Amino acid sequence: MQASASTVVNEQREAASPSCDRASVETLLWDLDGTLYPIENGYEDHVRDNIFKFMHQKLGVPQDQCKATWRPLFAKTNQSLKGLRLGGYKFDTDEYWDFIRGGREMFLKPDPQVRECLKALPQRKWVFTNCNEKHARLALESLDLLDCFEGVLGADFMGENAKPDAAAFHRVLQHTGAEASSTAMFEDSLRNLRQAKRLGMTTVLVQSKTMLEETGHTLESAKGVSDPAVDVTISVPHMSDLKTHVPQLWPHQTTQDAL
Repeated sequence: MQASASTVVNEQREAASPSCDRASVETLLWDLDGTLYPIENGYEDHVRDNIFKFMHQKLGVPQDQCKATWRPLFAKTNQSLKGLRLGGYKFDTDEYWDFIRGGREMFLKPDPQVRECLKALPQRKWVFTNCNEKHARLALESLDLLDCFEGVLGADFMGENAKPDAAAFHRVLQHTGAEASSTAMFEDSLRNLRQAKRLGMTTVLVQSKTMLEETGHTLESAKGVSDPAVDVTISVPHMSDLKTHVPQLWPHQTTQDAL
């Protein structure tokens, strides 16, 4: 039976059930795509196909050159919008987001266990995403998670910046009034977690194929590979995973209660 990316768990870390050393985590920053829903559900591939369609239909890029044009621009910026701007393409931002993020209802479905987990966490929670706020909120509505967060900080808020730019992280911390040392970030991107770790945050990797794309690993070679930027690795944001691997998110529970 072939494993999926979400099942490629860092075996050494899981065996030790690692957790951060901080006594108090007060703020949680959550990525959206691939973190609050499994990236393998097809929505990311759908959005990426829409990006290539947008490039061809709206920007005049030959259809057979869209992917090759997009890839190095995305690699430099970690956001397709910012990458296309870097490449000199001019277009309406709202039209772009409406075009590429359409069709979410075909892929995004509520997961009651994710909602239960978020509602049970006592910390302040924000979504921190490279998607724009309008479509991030629509995605959260489809997932039945919008009311779990104090707000969404996305592409409009960050302006010229995007994760993993340090400026984007500093702006989010300033806006939320959070201290990096008492903040935990949940992400499926190692690039973004490395920046969070440099700032002193607790880092939680939600495993997905994003990690494989960023590191060049295969499903097999990723097993047992650790990264110093990752404090904790989980498969899905469910109560059982978090209480096992990050029990201090429930600071008033005993160790026995957390298991």
